[in-house]
Amino acid sequence: MAVEHAVIEAVRVVDADGVATEYPWDPEIFYLVRDDRPYLEFLTRGQLATAVKSEARQIDVKILPIPGALEEGTQWQRWDFEKELARQRRLGEISLALSVPKGCMLRCYVVPTLLLKFRDVAAMVEEIEEELEIQASWDMLACRRDRSWSRSIGGARSNVPTEMIKHVEEELLAAKSIRRAPFEELAAPSRRGALLAENALVSHWAARRYGQVRDQAETVARAVDSHKARSRRGNPGNRQTKIVEEISRLGGILERLDGLKSNLAHLIADAELATPIYSSPLFQRDHRLRLLLRVFAPPAAQTLSDTQSAASHYPPMFLNHLWELWGAVWIARQLRRMGFSGLSSVERVENVNRCSWRLTRDEVMVELDFEAQPALVDYDRLPPVHARTISTMEWAAENQELDEERPFLGLEMHCSPDYLLRITTPTRKVLVVGDACLASPHHHGNKDKSDTKPHVVELYRRTIGWSAQGEVIGCHPLGGFVLYPPPADAWRNFERLPGASDCTLLCPRPGEDGEGSRRLEQMLACLAPEFDDRSGLARCDRQQ
Repeated sequence: MAVEHAVIEAVRVVDADGVATEYPWDPEIFYLVRDDRPYLEFLTRGQLATAVKSEARQIDVKILPIPGALEEGTQWQRWDFEKELARQRRLGEISLALSVPKGCMLRCYVVPTLLLKFRDVAAMVEEIEEELEIQASWDMLACRRDRSWSRSIGGARSNVPTEMIKHVEEELLAAKSIRRAPFEELAAPSRRGALLAENALVSHWAARRYGQVRDQAETVARAVDSHKARSRRGNPGNRQTKIVEEISRLGGILERLDGLKSNLAHLIADAELATPIYSSPLFQRDHRLRLLLRVFAPPAAQTLSDTQSAASHYPPMFLNHLWELWGAVWIARQLRRMGFSGLSSVERVENVNRCSWRLTRDEVMVELDFEAQPALVDYDRLPPVHARTISTMEWAAENQELDEERPFLGLEMHCSPDYLLRITTPTRKVLVVGDACLASPHHHGNKDKSDTKPHVVELYRRTIGWSAQGEVIGCHPLGGFVLYPPPADAWRNFERLPGASDCTLLCPRPGEDGEGSRRLEQMLACLAPEFDDRSGLARCDRQQ
């Protein structure tokens, strides 16, 4: 008997009440899937479906048959992506290319419900964008350097260099085509030498794009210089490898941007720039003109629409990174609520690499760094202890190049906390270290409690220092914290871990000020009495 070709006939999605709903199969639809039920079931006829092997996926994807009596030749199968979501929790698209049926792709749109709700994610995005004045509603895919839109909008404005390059290269083909075969005036011979708006549009487009590409090239060049400076400092092996790879990748982007600038400059004619361009149906008659016009379109965020919103075009947001970044924003907003004021700075090309705040209130200054990446002690140059009279960290502070804005040192290979806070008062300097963890209390540390975040932060607390004005300040004994997802009661078993019982667990809920705010205020009051003056908290009993 001949084997039938594989055909997908239906899909089945489990709703919040646990009831599976069956839908007809449509290869263009993204099926909504909750992340507490992270799988898609589908009915195949003929051969069993199999996934395309991909080196980009770090987890081997398996499609398993579901037992059950069905019509002959049909079989329900399940694509389970729980492990993939556990590594990269997300809101948005997740897809799987199939080798059988050939050329087919399973598409899902993941909605967070397990650790964070959709409203939580929306509140986090809004707070990040408000505090840092950046677009935080997307993330990069390691296997695809362009934005992985779930639904393309064909927009032209982008702060992402790789996406801008893609748009400009598409438009460049249209512009060169018009230059090779320019539009002609169908009129009297005396009018045939006149400059036409359709041809002048090329120069206007090239001038606008040139400015945008130049600005992007300057941003990328600064990022390359920043990464080169970081590579000269002490870095653990894995971090150094990533820095070198990023320098190479950004260097390639910079070369492409410089090449585009040269091409654009050759398309600009001064006489055409003096030709006025008015919006009219004239420019809609040719697809090349329509393509060039998109450079003048407003950003998606400023475009009014009754049927689409900017959020509908978001690619997958990886919630792990979003949670870490929002944690820094949340701390900064809490400090502002306590009366501190100041500015923030962001270091980014595509994603937010690092950001910092310098906030003051009266004579108290708090400097908050996200992804500060302390320099690793250069043990190859470090003299043995019998050949020096100072500690390892003091020697490194005197003999190694440190980041002037973030003068931190680490003794261990693992010295990359998410947050470092420097508190400066008239009487003391205090260093605080923290990490974020978007995990479930039911699975976190099940195999080994010593592998939990409080123990990681305790290691950071003992091995990271701050070089300031000729001295090295270590972390305060109570200066360690972890940002876990709410509610706080779910993490009670992690509050008194042997060897990490002095670590404060902050479990803030996006959009709300509750238990997380109270715990942060109490921790700060324990570290420096100046925080008691405005918060009204009782002073902590502590040993000076």
